[in-house]
Amino acid sequence: MNQPDFIIVGAGSAGCILARRLAYDFGRHVTLVESPSTQAPSIDQKRPARWMKLLRSAEDWDFDTQPSKSLANRRLRWPRGRGVGGSSRINAMIWLPPTEKDLARLSDVTAGCWNREKLHRALQSVEQIVRPEYPRWLSVASKAFLRSVDQFPNSNPMAYRRLQKNGTRRSLEVIFNDDRETTDDKKRDPHRGKVEWIRGTVNDIQWRGDQAVGVTMQSTQGACQLSCKDGVILAAGSIGTPAILMRSGVGPKAILTDLGIPVRNDQQAIGQQVADHLIMPVIFRQKDSKNRFSLDVNPRELARWQTLGTGPASSNLAECGGLFMNDRFQLHVTPTHYLSFPKLDDAAWISIGVNVTQPKSRGELRITSANPDVPPEIHPNYFSHSDDLEETVRGIQFVRGLIQDEALSEIIDCESLPGEKRQSELALQRTIPRYAQTLYHPLGSCPVGTAKSATIDPQFRLRHSDGLWVVDGSIFPGITVGNPNATIMSLAWMAAEEIMKTVKNP
Repeated sequence: MNQPDFIIVGAGSAGCILARRLAYDFGRHVTLVESPSTQAPSIDQKRPARWMKLLRSAEDWDFDTQPSKSLANRRLRWPRGRGVGGSSRINAMIWLPPTEKDLARLSDVTAGCWNREKLHRALQSVEQIVRPEYPRWLSVASKAFLRSVDQFPNSNPMAYRRLQKNGTRRSLEVIFNDDRETTDDKKRDPHRGKVEWIRGTVNDIQWRGDQAVGVTMQSTQGACQLSCKDGVILAAGSIGTPAILMRSGVGPKAILTDLGIPVRNDQQAIGQQVADHLIMPVIFRQKDSKNRFSLDVNPRELARWQTLGTGPASSNLAECGGLFMNDRFQLHVTPTHYLSFPKLDDAAWISIGVNVTQPKSRGELRITSANPDVPPEIHPNYFSHSDDLEETVRGIQFVRGLIQDEALSEIIDCESLPGEKRQSELALQRTIPRYAQTLYHPLGSCPVGTAKSATIDPQFRLRHSDGLWVVDGSIFPGITVGNPNATIMSLAWMAAEEIMKTVKNP
């Protein structure tokens, strides 16, 4: 293998966009490293609703948090996609562009380097590649919800766009390969770069002084080193990236010293400000059991999906929702019992999940060994700030008000969770910790900013190093208002330009 210009660690949403842009738009030679995984059954990869079958599969890193006192001592599963496409392989594919609040925060924290205009252009460019699709079918539950909130003030209800094509899910792996085929004529251009793929798990970064010059990794052939000309780009996600940095001697000095890892770059913020969205499902039984949703569709509906891309087989479960009360809450509506699905029963359900969009609680992620096979400890510290629990109570009360509308009330029989007997604030405060779940949005473990305490600068460079950039959800300064995937890919598009400004021309 010829020495590449760049090594990109992680072939998720950010890594695929970066590799595509650096190779096809800037003519660079890129090696993209992604951990090996076993392919899930085709039925689970293609049918949108079956993404839940991918959780805890061989395509999932399958992390668990530490027990949380604020969640009734429960551990929560933190799924992260494993394989080309990253978490886009196993998620619900919701495409929600950054809000004005997100754009303002990113601009402010980078002193205008990531201004609205740049981010908008990046988003538009990415959307031309991924082409998110509006839903081709909605359940009775989703239609009733959207009718009920259609004219609600200070809100933005929506049927979520998705990374689908003709009702079939498309991970970044599929999108990347499709894009490569449609631009095949460019391969005749001698200035066009290339992307090489390697399956392996990166242990740490190799250095020459303060310059990142490659990585050490474990592949099917054993341990090996990869070197590069211009530098290393970490796009391994909010868990993988800080873990690799800490194993490479970059992180809080006390943690590294305890593990016997030589401290190369004392970065106190790494792993210390992890944010995540929690969702509390408010679950109602529907009056008509004929509305029951199942993963297994009958032959007629299967043919409908295969030929027209519509029908219940095209549902991604999280069909609709939106932002409410000036972006204070995000709601996710599913035609299922949120906690027991896909287990079947005789009833039909509707779940309206309440998500406080800007939680104040922050968690910690730390490695406990220099061995990459040992997963990091995740302490999410949910509800460590009392405002988050109080806001979740307000969200449940808000949902209970929504269902009084005729469109919803005419399909709902009764409330199952939290339950009609739990009406007081105290009762809800005691119930929420027992049932709240992660919304799979961990962010902020290597925050960006102009402040000296920030890990990453506005040019995506790791501070106090050369030839090392970080481009993924770990760099967010806090947490996005809504689902972060569209914003992550937009930043990756923009990052390619910033990286090219700092390296010599090919």
